[in-house]
Amino acid sequence: MLPARIEDYVGAGSPARASDAYVGALDLQSLGFRHADRQGGAGQPPYDPADLLKLYLYGYLNQVRSSRRLEREAQRNLELIWLLRGLVPGYRTIADFRKENAAALRAANREFVLFARGLDLVGGELVAVDGAFFRGDAAKASIATRNKLAQQLATLARDIEAYAGALDANDAVDAAEMPRPLDHDGAEDTAMVQKVAALLAKRAAVRADLARMEEAGQTQLSRTDADARPLTKGGETVAGYNVQVAVDDKHTLIVATEVVNDGNDNGQLHAMAAAAKAALGVRAITALADVGYYNGETLRACEADAITAYVPRLQTAISACPRRDDSVVETSSMMPRPTCAVARRGNSSGR
Repeated sequence: MLPARIEDYVGAGSPARASDAYVGALDLQSLGFRHADRQGGAGQPPYDPADLLKLYLYGYLNQVRSSRRLEREAQRNLELIWLLRGLVPGYRTIADFRKENAAALRAANREFVLFARGLDLVGGELVAVDGAFFRGDAAKASIATRNKLAQQLATLARDIEAYAGALDANDAVDAAEMPRPLDHDGAEDTAMVQKVAALLAKRAAVRADLARMEEAGQTQLSRTDADARPLTKGGETVAGYNVQVAVDDKHTLIVATEVVNDGNDNGQLHAMAAAAKAALGVRAITALADVGYYNGETLRACEADAITAYVPRLQTAISACPRRDDSVVETSSMMPRPTCAVARRGNSSGR
């Protein structure tokens, strides 16, 4: 016989039960979640942010990130039906929850790190920092650069000049009172005027894009996803973001994240290691990173901030090291001249 209750389908060790218990213990109002006090005014009451946070966490744990897929899963997934008590938020509600509670979600992440530290699930001594490219909601062709916009302006100027010249030629014919063909009804002139107007409008849009770029101090502009940028690594170009992650070594739990639109990891080490140190609540920490993070300025900043960083030297700088395979720069040895140190704690698996 089938179980009589949906709860019987949810195992005692299910992550859904863990999510339910954890979110139930959070003070969502102090974390800054919207509608945590459930006072939405007149009209239909808002969803409890606790339910939407449970749905968000369940999607993260099960690699379901699309708001539309989460909506479908809430209708057919027995664990979610139990977790949400039969509620089925629409995909727009799910997407808006993520957008409107970005700061609160980061605060909840910090709470979880402290919670894991209280359970002795994080060591708080050694973290590994790395980055990954995530695709944004933009195509590579939709991202414009200063040079690309300047070339478009030059092309539009030539086209406008050509059409304006054709109109001037027609006006000259009229001024000379030269006979027009019998079948000439002015449609050609009207079409050219419309084309010139369209080109002028397009030029105004390009100039507006350049002004926005200038005002923001950016060198690139995405028309569909404002923060997406073309990022290149290993010969592959992605229109999206560079997601930086710091992972504690004890149980490989993520303790700090940041999203940047710079495709180069070169200047990210200190910021990520400092974020991990703050999230873990420790006074000093050791950070490991690959050669892409080798940067003298950030390594010096790490040393000044009680962060011992181990980063492989650039190939051009390791000729003097006795063991080329595992020689790294240790920040405590960087002043005034970097020396080689052997990092026994890292391995080829990236841990």
